[in-house]
Amino acid sequence: MKTPILTTKLHIPASPQRLVPRPRLLEKLESELCCKLALICAPAGFGKSTLVSAWVQAAQPRQHVAWLSLDESDNELTRFLTYLVAALRTIEGDIGRGVQGALEASGEENVEAVLTILLNEIAELPSEAILVLDDYHVIEAPPVHQTLAFVLEHAPPQLHLVIATREDPPLPLARLRARGQLAELRGVDLRFTTTEAAEFLNQAMGLGLSDEDVAALESRTEGWITGLQLAAISLQGRKDATSFIKSFTGSHRFVLDYLIEEVLNQQTAEVQAFLLQTAILDRLTGPLCNALTGQNDGQATLEMLEHANLFIVPLDEARHWYRYHHLFAELLRQRLHETRQERASILHQRASEWYEQNGFADASIEHALCSEDFMQAARLIEEQVDVVWQRGEHASLRRWLETLPVDVILSKPHLCIFHAWYLFVSGQQALADRTLRVAEQALGPPADDASRGARQEPGRLTGAGRRKIQGRTAAIRAFMDSYRGNVPGIIHHARQALAFLPKTDTTWLSMTAIVWGDAHGFAGDMKAAHEARTEALKVCQEAGDLYFIMLASMKVAITVREQGRLHETLAICSQQVQLARDCGLAQTRLMGLFLAIRGEVLAEFGDLEGAVREAQQGIALITGGIDMSMVGWSHLCLARILFSKGDLAGADAAIRKMENIARQFFVPPWITGQMAAMQARLWLVEGKLEAAAQWARDRQQVVTGTHQPAHDTGYFSLIEQIMLARVLLAQERLDEATRLLQELLATATADDRTTRAIEILNLQALALHAEGETVRAMAALERSLALAEPQGFMQMYVDEGRQMAILLYDALTRGIAPDYVRRLLAAFSGVEPEESALSESQPPDSMLIEPLSEREIEVLRLVADGLTNQQIAGQLFLSQHTVKVHVRNIYGKLGVRNRTQAAARGKVLGILADS
Repeated sequence: MKTPILTTKLHIPASPQRLVPRPRLLEKLESELCCKLALICAPAGFGKSTLVSAWVQAAQPRQHVAWLSLDESDNELTRFLTYLVAALRTIEGDIGRGVQGALEASGEENVEAVLTILLNEIAELPSEAILVLDDYHVIEAPPVHQTLAFVLEHAPPQLHLVIATREDPPLPLARLRARGQLAELRGVDLRFTTTEAAEFLNQAMGLGLSDEDVAALESRTEGWITGLQLAAISLQGRKDATSFIKSFTGSHRFVLDYLIEEVLNQQTAEVQAFLLQTAILDRLTGPLCNALTGQNDGQATLEMLEHANLFIVPLDEARHWYRYHHLFAELLRQRLHETRQERASILHQRASEWYEQNGFADASIEHALCSEDFMQAARLIEEQVDVVWQRGEHASLRRWLETLPVDVILSKPHLCIFHAWYLFVSGQQALADRTLRVAEQALGPPADDASRGARQEPGRLTGAGRRKIQGRTAAIRAFMDSYRGNVPGIIHHARQALAFLPKTDTTWLSMTAIVWGDAHGFAGDMKAAHEARTEALKVCQEAGDLYFIMLASMKVAITVREQGRLHETLAICSQQVQLARDCGLAQTRLMGLFLAIRGEVLAEFGDLEGAVREAQQGIALITGGIDMSMVGWSHLCLARILFSKGDLAGADAAIRKMENIARQFFVPPWITGQMAAMQARLWLVEGKLEAAAQWARDRQQVVTGTHQPAHDTGYFSLIEQIMLARVLLAQERLDEATRLLQELLATATADDRTTRAIEILNLQALALHAEGETVRAMAALERSLALAEPQGFMQMYVDEGRQMAILLYDALTRGIAPDYVRRLLAAFSGVEPEESALSESQPPDSMLIEPLSEREIEVLRLVADGLTNQQIAGQLFLSQHTVKVHVRNIYGKLGVRNRTQAAARGKVLGILADS
């Protein structure tokens, strides 16, 4: 849905009739045109727009100029980009044609790709171009600032940006300044000099003031142009100008209050009334002014005000649209508020009606809200809600809904759905639930068939409209159930949504398909989850919604990771990361989650450094998001990676961070549960057995006497049950642990959860080995290795510590998966395995793939001392060839690839003294 363009925002303002030439400033701007950015920053009323307008009009014969006058509505990123493209099209009509399509297709999530297309097209312009953004201080939205920063960073040489603003924008000004790419004009530069003030007051305004009076007025206004202009208007017709100027003192605010009083009092009653009645408008046109004043002279009055230089600015060459000087408008509104507050509401109502009748829906809504005619505003919003949603202008829609009283929203079932959505994503789960419940109750029972003589209640929705609301309400409820891990709720509400949603409501159908896959995922049935999530991905691809395609792909990645398909998981993540980068979504939170998941897989392959980098980059993107499931999952990935790396303090910090977040926001219980289980594992490694046992008791698991298996073996419950088995093993309650692990293995196998099956089998092997059941331990380990070898699991074995290395060495001596076991044992090189609570004293070299000979130990010691092969050969009276053979054999037996690793491995195994 295209954003309608108000072309007056793109017109370069005409220079005032009484323009004071300012060659010193124009020359400065001209001389620094080579800079990427010219920043004109000064308080209100310093002539920023007038100066820039005069400069670009003088430059137009030599350079192309695009102008965009900004207002508050441009804080919506989609709208800002649309107007930015429209402004550039005044330079070259073909610019941005591809941009517009990309923008309409994917909205704000695709911003970098959109900007890349746009900048590439600008780079093809044959001459330089100037882009002016006027009144940039109205922009407060970080996405717009980030977009402009991207433009500045990647702008082609022929594009020069000019920003006029009341305050410094949050852009990389320091970097631009250091690079010599920033030209600046500040308030001290813009203030009128005494000479300029004299020319303005005496030549432009025709006052004929003495040099002393000019100097006094310039001093008291500090060269503030608007103050001088207001003073000049007040001085017109006065005989004793000197006395007036002497009494003209005070801060800007009080001076301006005084001048407005003087200016207004000198106008006719009709003009004063017109000014106050039209003060609420951001833009003025004759018919609109007529609607507010009840008169028919709106256009004539606007032209008269312009001729009188009464702070009105034409917005187009035809003089159809105007605006008041911002400062003047603010003062008029203050005056209206102080004198006729009740009148303001009526004026806003009239403006809303005019805008609606003339096709300006957004402006109509804004004025309806300002008038506090909330039922009218709700009606207008309800009519536009799908259009605004499709344009991706969520900031505006959310602000409108938050402005409406709650009772008004609750009287509109359709609006309840969108309001509940925003409540939901902001973490206000309970309030979102209540909002949907009220919407459902407002629908009431279905209307009786006409054949039964039923009377339809006024305002009751019927037919397609009713079904659409029922479907969307059910979809939101399914999503909320997913957050809570409520599988029956997900299934129930997703079925309702699919039954009610029309085939054309593709966005909501996509969301429902994704959440349907969550039901199987939470239940722990990975085969069914994979089928459902793959089907959901197809639905999203058919709908063409890039965000939901990525979301569905993320769900598939999590599923295949649990199925033990590591390479497929990595491929999905890498594919989606590249897609995000190609489509301008590289800074999205979904991108961050893919990085975190990919990092966790890299850790399993043994690339711990790369894993940490990926996860930390992912968390940096996700931080600040309102979807706590993404925030929590990424921190889980990081905690697991840091645990594998041996950074227990770092893993603990990641868990503590999520605990703090959970105190402020609603974090899904299945996230907090996993964090608690991860914390318990840290406690076991740190020897804090009682703390881990308390965790088990807090999870209402029986850890005394005979263990009673839990009935809930869903996705997250199984992980917690495995953690409980670890606690039992640490408590040396081996029989209970073995029985529990056998139950869990049956569940993991039936549900196609290969990753968990490998972990369970490893724990079984450790438990049986501790009981002296070596044959059974080897059988469990052999089964584990058979599952793990095809995908190359690595870190899962290393994380079990020294006792696992001993078991693997035993497996090697028995000829069990020898090539794979050698690779696993090599993964222990240079890493101090965690001591198991079950460990017994073992010879250090029992972890070797094959024991070293005495001569090889001698060579290894000299290698560790830094000697070369030639030096070793001389010291041991051997040939260099023989030394090379010994070194090669040492590498093979230790499972290492270089001399540094060999020395580290020798120290770990106790062969070499740890210096």
